[in-house]
Amino acid sequence: MKKIKKKLTYKDSGVDIKTAENLISPLKKISGLSNNRMLSIIGGFASLYHIDVKKYPNPVIVCGTDGVGTKLKIAMKMKNHNSIGQDLLAMCVNDVITSGADPILFLDYLATGRINIKLHQKVLLGIKKACDKINVVLAGGETAEMPGFYQNDDYDIAGFCIGMIDKNKIIDTKKIKENDIIIGLQSNGLHSNGFSLVNKLIEKKLLSLNQKCNGSKIGNTLLRPTKIYSDIIAKVRDRIKGCAHITGGGITENLSRILPNKTSALIKFDSWKMHSIFKLVQDRSALNNDEMLKTFNCGIGMIVIVDKKKRDSVIKDCKKMNYKIFEIGSIVKGSQSKVIYE
Repeated sequence: MKKIKKKLTYKDSGVDIKTAENLISPLKKISGLSNNRMLSIIGGFASLYHIDVKKYPNPVIVCGTDGVGTKLKIAMKMKNHNSIGQDLLAMCVNDVITSGADPILFLDYLATGRINIKLHQKVLLGIKKACDKINVVLAGGETAEMPGFYQNDDYDIAGFCIGMIDKNKIIDTKKIKENDIIIGLQSNGLHSNGFSLVNKLIEKKLLSLNQKCNGSKIGNTLLRPTKIYSDIIAKVRDRIKGCAHITGGGITENLSRILPNKTSALIKFDSWKMHSIFKLVQDRSALNNDEMLKTFNCGIGMIVIVDKKKRDSVIKDCKKMNYKIFEIGSIVKGSQSKVIYE
């Protein structure tokens, strides 16, 4: 075995602890104790939060974890990472709120081949900015510098959201029944799903990030941040029977996840208008409607199911909070829990 002549440090192997400290130093100054229920600050071994037992006398913790997937490849090609933080937060928060929970804490994980302070700080500060918008505490995270595993500035991110709800207020999807109304809340575009197909279209030169779609560069359109629906779900959760976050798998796969036995969802495909970017992707990929609805959100980012008697009040609140909504279908009897299009 060879004997080393000169010492080999951690930094020599590609991991710079000082750079990692500099990366998160701005977050240490603006996170943690800004919320009076946080008992810790960023930089410790664990995050501590004091539960409000007056608000949640019978507390249930609701957890969700997710990532942004290959949308990151678009951000890298466009050299625009400003909204990736909101994408990450949204993907986790929108899952947690389907139970009716309040999102409270968020933690992130960023892995890269080499820390680039200018680039990766944009991502982390974007997460913090998005958290502040919806009053969620960025409680901590992890930055992993992994030379040889990731190429240079390439990175991946994942997030973890913790929510809280009183046990008696959990949205009970077992109450969904025939003739209930299905309301779709408009998405902001592709959000953070279906990008592996989009990247393949770009690779095959069937799509270009610089071409225009409805007056904007396709690259900018694809990077529109994932919409966060926490405010509207908090407003209407006492009147809804079910809530589905429309992510990978589209309406077809995600809506069926909340349907009780012997019920199906009858969706009127022409009841909402798809963004032009979906039509362009469909044209270039030659996908039929069924395949599109299993791959993309197709213009609907969140679905709520309500009793007919609560329909008007829910729609009124959605419009008051400036959400574009569509009545896209109803619940019907069915031998299995599935989505049917007409």
